[in-house]
Amino acid sequence: MSTPALAGEQVLYEPAPVWVEPVDLSTLERDPANRRVVQDKQIRIENGRLWEYFDNAYRITSLQEMTQVGTVTAQWLPDKGDLIVHEITILRDGETIDVIAAGEEMEVLRRERLLERQILDGSLTATMSVPGLQVGDELRVRYSVTNSDQALGKEVQTQTLLWREPNKFADFGRVRVSWEESLPVEYRAGPDFELPAPQIVGDFRQLEVILPLSEAEDYPSDAPWSYRRPPILQLGTFDGWEEVSSVMAPYYDTAGSLDGLDDLAAKVEAIRSGSADDLERAVAALELVQEDIRYLMNGLDGGNYIPQDVATTWEKKYGDCKAKTLILLAILNELGIEAEPVLASIQRGALVESSLPLPGAFNHVLVRANIEGRHYYLDGTGIGANLELVGNVPPFHVTLPIREEGAALEPIVQEVPRVANVAIEFALDARLGGDLPMPGTITMKLLGQGAAQMNASADKLTDDNKRALGGRFARFAGGQVNVVDVRIEQGEDDSEATVIVDALFPSLVQYDGSVGTIEPQLPTGSFRFRPDRSRRKWRDLPVVVPPPRASVGTYSFTLPETDGDFEIRGERQLDVTVANQRFEREVTLADGELTISETQTSLGGEIAPEDIRAERRKALSLARDKLKVIVPEDMPRRWRFAASGEKGSDRGELSRIEDMLARMIDQQPDETGPLLRRANFRFKTYDFAGALEDMDAALDLEATARLFQDRALVHAELRDFDSMAADLEEAWLLDPTPDRAIALARTLTDLGRTGEARDVLAQVDGDEEVQRSLAYALADVEALEGDGLAGLDRFAELLLDAPNDGSVLNAKCWYMGIWQVEIADAVATCTRAVENSENTAMALDSRAMILLRNGQLEEALADAEAALDLAPDQTETLLLRGLILRAMGRDDAEADIAAALARSPRIREDYRRWGFEL
Repeated sequence: MSTPALAGEQVLYEPAPVWVEPVDLSTLERDPANRRVVQDKQIRIENGRLWEYFDNAYRITSLQEMTQVGTVTAQWLPDKGDLIVHEITILRDGETIDVIAAGEEMEVLRRERLLERQILDGSLTATMSVPGLQVGDELRVRYSVTNSDQALGKEVQTQTLLWREPNKFADFGRVRVSWEESLPVEYRAGPDFELPAPQIVGDFRQLEVILPLSEAEDYPSDAPWSYRRPPILQLGTFDGWEEVSSVMAPYYDTAGSLDGLDDLAAKVEAIRSGSADDLERAVAALELVQEDIRYLMNGLDGGNYIPQDVATTWEKKYGDCKAKTLILLAILNELGIEAEPVLASIQRGALVESSLPLPGAFNHVLVRANIEGRHYYLDGTGIGANLELVGNVPPFHVTLPIREEGAALEPIVQEVPRVANVAIEFALDARLGGDLPMPGTITMKLLGQGAAQMNASADKLTDDNKRALGGRFARFAGGQVNVVDVRIEQGEDDSEATVIVDALFPSLVQYDGSVGTIEPQLPTGSFRFRPDRSRRKWRDLPVVVPPPRASVGTYSFTLPETDGDFEIRGERQLDVTVANQRFEREVTLADGELTISETQTSLGGEIAPEDIRAERRKALSLARDKLKVIVPEDMPRRWRFAASGEKGSDRGELSRIEDMLARMIDQQPDETGPLLRRANFRFKTYDFAGALEDMDAALDLEATARLFQDRALVHAELRDFDSMAADLEEAWLLDPTPDRAIALARTLTDLGRTGEARDVLAQVDGDEEVQRSLAYALADVEALEGDGLAGLDRFAELLLDAPNDGSVLNAKCWYMGIWQVEIADAVATCTRAVENSENTAMALDSRAMILLRNGQLEEALADAEAALDLAPDQTETLLLRGLILRAMGRDDAEADIAAALARSPRIREDYRRWGFEL
């Protein structure tokens, strides 16, 4: 047997009602920039019914536009009203072609537009591919949709978005509303727009808005949303929020709703007997609703406002926010816990207070329980009900309690201390020293919805997915963190999850000369409060604060044994509120462990205009007073792993890092990245042979110019200069950039192959920086060929236009020292380099070379030591100091020389070429 159709399921074809004021297309001036000719909406408000009339006319100027607008669609809710088509016509060369009169009709589809979001809104869609449409035509479609909402009774509401200049979506745009003069219709629009007064036409009031509206004032992004929102024309017949509340109240009466549901009643009794604490019972009830009933919004048969009954929800095991709220209320009432439903807006809670009293101001309903005098907001549509988090309020700003006697809007207040739903800890092993990677673990503890989502996805994540997840967490530490392994562990239930990431972290010690500082990435250091109130009109605007939330971040460092002390600069304990952000800090240093923990809690709300300046000053003060830890001078450094005659520090200390790097290579055997990371680590810890193995393996996977150039540096430290030259030549052939040509030429020069070097340099051209490097390289060629003065002339030419260029002066000073050209005149040049150079350490090193050549040993030693104070890892300077000490007959000379040669074996050849005995 066929099912009888609802009255609203059939498309009706009727003339437009007499109250419609049609648009005369012949009077409109066309703008070629607009595809739409008319966008007209006319509304009639009646007792309990809303009639909306639409008139849209389109200009077809291309096949693409014909495709886009040639299929006409209209949607309506058949349980609430009708779709009435008045006209579908084609206007062509002054002729009107009536598509409906020709026998065409719209096809009715049920198209659930939001089904992928678990929303069955009950709408129907009528569609027609307009036959005979051609480029050059105008297509006009006029239809009406009526709506009598079962839930609202005699009340009516409507909201229409109004568009502003510089937008012009149609040649003619209008919204026109009319209602019987006796109806108590309220209306409102804004911001930055004053509605015209309604006109009285017969027995009706009439309100008309011509579009576009004038362009709105520009507001900063941190101004309240009520200033920045687009204008919306609202009309409604509700007397106030109290009536909105009371109209909804009958649908949330739970009396007798659990009758006959024995299995549900048994679960309720299990909750009751499981705990004597009402808050624990409420969370258990919430968990039952969240986990046993999946989300599906059913808008059929008035379901947009009327909740599905409890028995159906429990039987079908699905429901939307209304259904879940109703069944949760029934359970809480059965448990004797005071609770009531409250309406809320998820995205636009900040706008509710400026809205007309309409049910349409809300898009969500949840439960508010009152337990021991405190409010708890229980959302059955969420997941991860958790006792620790239940006191955290949602970011909805205000709610409207649903009560039989009605209620006013009530602000949402955080009545209990907010609990962080995310806590992240970095446990880092810094015992290897201040300039080496740190093995470590990230432990992220999640509570509530985030934990439930993590637990649900844990088994579905591939190893690559997990490493990517760990990488996102690692970004909180700053720098390049390399993830090795990720584990996800569920807590006592699915509302708790812990993600554990094993990773290799860059050193957090930053050196400025010989002074090392740990400055972890903390909320207090990164927080900024810089509201833009530069325009006079903006100075009275509040600043919106992010919604309430809390997070905890902790760094735990295992420190090396040192004779010196770690010095903490900044407040060890801190509890300060800046711009409605509360920061709490706790720092401890004991038994070789440094722990730094900070909690940031956003209190939400707004900063009043008169408080902005004071809060800005507090934020600047907070940013200036960063927490820092100064490491002792004897903090271990990487160069202790350089072999120095006897075996240096035991490389077994590096085994944990080597193991982690090996695991990364095993995980990605076809990628060069892990191999290059290990090669870089080995190079920096002076295992040049191991670095070469990794570079060879990387080049087997991907032979790029950059990799050949990098491997050349490894060959240099292994004193295999022929292989170095071969790699540099290969890099240059693959990608002949000026810097690669110059690097190749310099290596050929060092090998005495000056003719080949000149041939390569002859092919170099580029900007001023390239020309400068070219001059330096040619000067070395000339010096090696015995014409040092010719090379010196190149520096003189560079200095003609910039006589105080510190970089050129330093290069000239170094050239004069290594090739012993005009040594007697060099000190003055070198002093000018020290005075003008941005890299003072390098300039001091160059002058020390000249002073050594000139026999001014005390002055040379002073310069070398000053350079090492500024750059203690400068190996060339360490060797130079050793040579100076040797010339002075000092016993400690050989230690410096041996240490420098162990760190960089290649410089032995450089200094020999320059006339030093090594």
